[in-house]
Amino acid sequence: MKFSIFNFQFSNRGFTIFFAVLVTSLALAIGLSIYDLTVRELQLSGVANQSQYAIYAADTGAECALYWDTHCNASSCVAGSAFATSTFAGATANSALNCIGADITNTSAPTSWSITQNVGTQSATTTFTVSFSPQPYCATVTVAKVGNPAQTTIVSHGYNTCAAGGVTRLERALQVSY
Repeated sequence: MKFSIFNFQFSNRGFTIFFAVLVTSLALAIGLSIYDLTVRELQLSGVANQSQYAIYAADTGAECALYWDTHCNASSCVAGSAFATSTFAGATANSALNCIGADITNTSAPTSWSITQNVGTQSATTTFTVSFSPQPYCATVTVAKVGNPAQTTIVSHGYNTCAAGGVTRLERALQVSY
Protein backbone atom coordinates (compact mmCIF):
# COMPACT_ATOMS: atom_id res chain seq x y z
CA MET A 1 0.00 0.00 0.00
CA LYS A 2 1.38 3.34 -0.94
CA PHE A 3 0.24 6.76 0.06
CA SER A 4 1.52 10.17 -0.68
CA ILE A 5 1.86 13.44 1.16
CA PHE A 6 2.99 16.43 -0.77
CA ASN A 7 3.86 14.22 -3.71
CA PHE A 8 6.21 12.00 -1.62
CA GLN A 9 5.47 8.32 -1.66
CA PHE A 10 6.04 6.13 1.42
CA SER A 11 6.08 2.36 1.63
CA ASN A 12 5.62 -0.11 4.53
CA ARG A 13 8.35 -2.31 3.14
CA GLY A 14 11.39 -2.64 5.50
CA PHE A 15 9.40 -2.14 8.69
CA THR A 16 9.54 -5.87 9.45
CA ILE A 17 13.32 -5.97 9.02
CA PHE A 18 13.74 -2.87 11.20
CA PHE A 19 11.55 -4.38 13.91
CA ALA A 20 13.48 -7.70 13.76
CA VAL A 21 16.84 -5.89 14.08
CA LEU A 22 15.52 -3.85 17.02
CA VAL A 23 14.27 -6.93 18.89
CA THR A 24 17.51 -8.83 18.15
CA SER A 25 19.63 -5.93 19.40
CA LEU A 26 17.62 -5.75 22.60
CA ALA A 27 17.93 -9.51 23.18
CA LEU A 28 21.68 -9.34 22.49
CA ALA A 29 22.15 -6.48 24.98
CA ILE A 30 20.26 -8.38 27.68
CA GLY A 31 22.26 -11.55 26.95
CA LEU A 32 25.59 -9.71 27.14
CA SER A 33 24.57 -8.10 30.43
CA ILE A 34 23.70 -11.47 31.93
CA TYR A 35 26.99 -12.93 30.65
CA ASP A 36 28.97 -10.04 32.17
CA LEU A 37 27.25 -10.50 35.55
CA THR A 38 27.92 -14.24 35.46
CA VAL A 39 31.63 -13.75 34.72
CA ARG A 40 32.00 -11.22 37.53
CA GLU A 41 30.21 -13.48 40.01
CA LEU A 42 32.47 -16.40 39.07
CA GLN A 43 35.55 -14.23 39.61
CA LEU A 44 34.24 -13.04 42.98
CA SER A 45 33.48 -16.57 44.14
CA GLY A 46 36.99 -17.66 43.08
CA VAL A 47 38.56 -14.89 45.16
CA ALA A 48 36.38 -15.83 48.15
CA ASN A 49 37.45 -19.46 47.78
CA GLN A 50 41.15 -18.55 47.70
CA SER A 51 40.62 -16.21 50.65
CA GLN A 52 39.36 -19.16 52.69
CA TYR A 53 42.56 -21.10 51.93
CA ALA A 54 44.64 -18.14 53.11
CA ILE A 55 42.73 -17.73 56.39
CA TYR A 56 42.84 -21.48 57.06
CA ALA A 57 46.62 -21.42 56.48
CA ALA A 58 46.96 -18.52 58.94
CA ASP A 59 44.80 -20.37 61.49
CA THR A 60 46.88 -23.54 61.14
CA GLY A 61 50.10 -21.58 61.65
CA ALA A 62 48.76 -19.86 64.76
CA GLU A 63 47.47 -23.15 66.21
CA CYS A 64 50.84 -24.80 65.58
CA ALA A 65 52.63 -21.98 67.42
CA LEU A 66 50.16 -22.15 70.31
CA TYR A 67 50.63 -25.89 70.59
CA TRP A 68 54.44 -25.79 70.66
CA ASP A 69 54.47 -22.80 73.00
CA THR A 70 52.57 -24.78 75.62
CA HIS A 71 53.36 -28.46 74.88
CA CYS A 72 57.05 -28.60 74.07
CA ASN A 73 58.72 -31.52 75.90
CA ALA A 74 61.85 -31.18 78.00
CA SER A 75 64.01 -33.25 75.63
CA SER A 76 63.80 -30.69 72.82
CA CYS A 77 62.86 -27.50 74.68
CA VAL A 78 63.82 -25.71 77.86
CA ALA A 79 61.31 -23.84 80.03
CA GLY A 80 58.31 -25.60 78.44
CA SER A 81 58.27 -23.52 75.25
CA ALA A 82 59.77 -23.98 71.81
CA PHE A 83 60.12 -20.25 71.30
CA ALA A 84 62.87 -17.94 72.43
CA THR A 85 62.65 -15.47 75.29
CA SER A 86 65.25 -12.90 76.33
CA THR A 87 66.96 -15.54 78.50
CA PHE A 88 66.27 -18.71 76.49
CA ALA A 89 67.29 -19.31 72.88
CA GLY A 90 64.32 -21.51 72.07
CA ALA A 91 64.33 -24.82 70.25
CA THR A 92 67.30 -25.43 68.03
CA ALA A 93 67.16 -26.27 64.38
CA ASN A 94 66.06 -29.87 63.80
CA SER A 95 64.39 -30.18 67.21
CA ALA A 96 61.62 -32.25 65.63
CA LEU A 97 58.82 -29.76 66.17
CA ASN A 98 56.22 -30.89 63.66
CA CYS A 99 53.27 -29.04 62.19
CA ILE A 100 51.09 -30.85 59.67
CA GLY A 101 53.79 -33.47 59.25
CA ALA A 102 56.70 -31.11 58.54
CA ASP A 103 59.56 -30.15 60.85
CA ILE A 104 59.17 -26.39 61.39
CA THR A 105 62.68 -26.05 62.82
CA ASN A 106 64.22 -27.12 59.53
CA THR A 107 66.30 -24.18 58.28
CA SER A 108 66.08 -25.10 54.60
CA ALA A 109 63.30 -24.50 52.11
CA PRO A 110 60.33 -24.83 52.13
CA THR A 111 60.38 -24.19 55.89
CA SER A 112 62.53 -21.74 57.79
CA TRP A 113 63.37 -21.14 61.44
CA SER A 114 65.01 -18.01 62.77
CA ILE A 115 65.44 -16.50 66.24
CA THR A 116 66.20 -12.87 67.10
CA GLN A 117 66.97 -12.05 70.73
CA ASN A 118 67.37 -8.62 72.29
CA VAL A 119 68.43 -8.98 75.91
CA GLY A 120 68.48 -5.20 76.47
CA THR A 121 64.72 -4.93 75.96
CA GLN A 122 64.00 -8.42 77.30
CA SER A 123 62.45 -9.58 74.05
CA ALA A 124 62.88 -12.34 71.51
CA THR A 125 61.24 -13.17 68.22
CA THR A 126 61.00 -16.56 66.55
CA THR A 127 59.85 -16.82 62.95
CA PHE A 128 59.01 -19.98 61.04
CA THR A 129 57.18 -21.04 57.90
CA VAL A 130 54.62 -23.82 57.58
CA SER A 131 54.11 -25.31 54.12
CA PHE A 132 51.10 -27.42 53.20
CA SER A 133 52.73 -29.86 50.80
CA PRO A 134 51.51 -30.88 48.21
CA GLN A 135 49.06 -27.96 48.37
CA PRO A 136 50.40 -24.51 47.44
CA TYR A 137 49.31 -22.88 50.72
CA CYS A 138 51.71 -21.67 53.40
CA ALA A 139 51.89 -19.55 56.54
CA THR A 140 54.63 -17.40 58.02
CA VAL A 141 54.38 -17.28 61.80
CA THR A 142 56.11 -14.85 64.15
CA VAL A 143 56.18 -15.54 67.89
CA ALA A 144 57.30 -12.55 69.95
CA LYS A 145 57.98 -12.78 73.69
CA VAL A 146 58.47 -9.51 75.57
CA GLY A 147 59.18 -8.85 79.23
CA ASN A 148 59.67 -10.97 82.31
CA PRO A 149 57.34 -12.80 82.73
CA ALA A 150 57.03 -13.03 78.97
CA GLN A 151 53.97 -11.70 77.20
CA THR A 152 53.50 -13.65 73.98
CA THR A 153 52.16 -12.38 70.67
CA ILE A 154 51.71 -14.77 67.76
CA VAL A 155 51.12 -13.28 64.31
CA SER A 156 50.36 -15.76 61.55
CA HIS A 157 50.21 -14.65 57.91
CA GLY A 158 48.47 -17.22 55.70
CA TYR A 159 48.79 -17.28 51.90
CA ASN A 160 46.76 -19.06 49.25
CA THR A 161 50.00 -19.63 47.32
CA CYS A 162 53.62 -19.60 48.41
CA ALA A 163 54.76 -18.10 45.09
CA ALA A 164 55.82 -14.57 46.02
CA GLY A 165 54.62 -11.78 43.79
CA GLY A 166 51.77 -13.70 42.15
CA VAL A 167 48.90 -11.53 40.96
CA THR A 168 46.38 -13.88 42.57
CA ARG A 169 48.24 -14.21 45.88
CA LEU A 170 46.05 -13.45 48.90
CA GLU A 171 47.23 -12.86 52.44
CA ARG A 172 45.18 -13.16 55.59
CA ALA A 173 46.58 -12.62 59.09
CA LEU A 174 45.61 -13.68 62.60
CA GLN A 175 47.07 -12.37 65.85
CA VAL A 176 46.95 -14.06 69.24
CA SER A 177 48.19 -12.35 72.41
CA TYR A 178 48.43 -13.74 75.91
